[in-house]
Amino acid sequence: MLRIDYEIERIFCEVMGVDKSEISDNVNFSDIESWDSLRHVILIGNIEKTFSIKFETDDIIAMETLGTIKKIVKKYIEKGSNQ
Repeated sequence: MLRIDYEIERIFCEVMGVDKSEISDNVNFSDIESWDSLRHVILIGNIEKTFSIKFETDDIIAMETLGTIKKIVKKYIEKGSNQ
Protein backbone atom coordinates (compact mmCIF):
# COMPACT_ATOMS: atom_id res chain seq x y z
CA MET A 1 0.00 0.00 0.00
CA LEU A 2 2.98 2.32 0.37
CA ARG A 3 3.38 2.44 -3.41
CA ILE A 4 -0.25 3.48 -3.73
CA ASP A 5 0.22 6.29 -1.20
CA TYR A 6 3.40 7.41 -2.95
CA GLU A 7 1.70 7.50 -6.38
CA ILE A 8 -1.33 9.40 -5.07
CA GLU A 9 0.91 11.95 -3.36
CA ARG A 10 3.04 12.29 -6.51
CA ILE A 11 -0.04 12.89 -8.67
CA PHE A 12 -1.51 15.30 -6.12
CA CYS A 13 1.67 17.39 -5.93
CA GLU A 14 2.03 17.44 -9.71
CA VAL A 15 -1.58 18.52 -10.33
CA MET A 16 -1.73 21.06 -7.51
CA GLY A 17 1.76 22.42 -8.11
CA VAL A 18 2.88 21.94 -4.52
CA ASP A 19 5.88 20.34 -2.86
CA LYS A 20 5.59 17.08 -0.94
CA SER A 21 6.62 18.96 2.20
CA GLU A 22 3.39 21.01 1.96
CA ILE A 23 1.00 18.05 2.18
CA SER A 24 -0.29 15.57 4.73
CA ASP A 25 -3.29 13.25 4.86
CA ASN A 26 -5.24 16.07 6.55
CA VAL A 27 -4.68 18.62 3.78
CA ASN A 28 -7.96 19.76 2.23
CA PHE A 29 -9.14 22.06 -0.55
CA SER A 30 -9.07 25.13 1.69
CA ASP A 31 -5.39 24.50 2.55
CA ILE A 32 -4.21 24.42 -1.06
CA GLU A 33 -4.95 27.60 -3.01
CA SER A 34 -4.66 25.84 -6.36
CA TRP A 35 -7.17 23.10 -5.41
CA ASP A 36 -10.15 24.33 -7.41
CA SER A 37 -12.84 22.40 -9.26
CA LEU A 38 -10.83 22.14 -12.48
CA ARG A 39 -7.75 20.78 -10.73
CA HIS A 40 -9.96 18.39 -8.78
CA VAL A 41 -11.26 16.96 -12.06
CA ILE A 42 -7.70 16.71 -13.42
CA LEU A 43 -6.58 15.01 -10.20
CA ILE A 44 -9.40 12.47 -10.43
CA GLY A 45 -8.66 11.76 -14.09
CA ASN A 46 -4.96 11.24 -13.43
CA ILE A 47 -5.64 8.90 -10.52
CA GLU A 48 -8.18 6.91 -12.56
CA LYS A 49 -5.70 6.56 -15.41
CA THR A 50 -2.77 5.60 -13.17
CA PHE A 51 -4.68 2.93 -11.25
CA SER A 52 -7.04 1.82 -14.06
CA ILE A 53 -10.13 2.56 -11.98
CA LYS A 54 -13.34 4.55 -12.49
CA PHE A 55 -14.81 6.46 -9.56
CA GLU A 56 -18.50 6.85 -8.81
CA THR A 57 -19.76 10.42 -8.49
CA ASP A 58 -20.43 10.15 -4.74
CA ASP A 59 -16.82 9.13 -4.13
CA ILE A 60 -15.49 12.01 -6.22
CA ILE A 61 -17.55 14.45 -4.16
CA ALA A 62 -16.33 12.85 -0.91
CA MET A 63 -12.67 13.45 -1.81
CA GLU A 64 -12.17 16.49 0.43
CA THR A 65 -8.80 15.54 1.97
CA LEU A 66 -5.73 13.73 0.71
CA GLY A 67 -6.33 11.01 3.31
CA THR A 68 -9.87 10.46 2.06
CA ILE A 69 -8.61 10.25 -1.51
CA LYS A 70 -6.15 7.52 -0.46
CA LYS A 71 -8.87 5.54 1.33
CA ILE A 72 -11.23 5.72 -1.63
CA VAL A 73 -8.54 4.70 -4.13
CA LYS A 74 -7.58 1.71 -1.95
CA LYS A 75 -11.26 0.71 -1.74
CA TYR A 76 -11.48 0.62 -5.55
CA ILE A 77 -8.22 -1.26 -5.93
CA GLU A 78 -9.32 -3.81 -3.34
CA LYS A 79 -12.74 -4.12 -4.98
CA GLY A 80 -11.07 -4.71 -8.35
CA SER A 81 -8.81 -7.43 -7.01
CA ASN A 82 -11.79 -9.25 -5.51
CA GLN A 83 -13.67 -9.51 -8.81
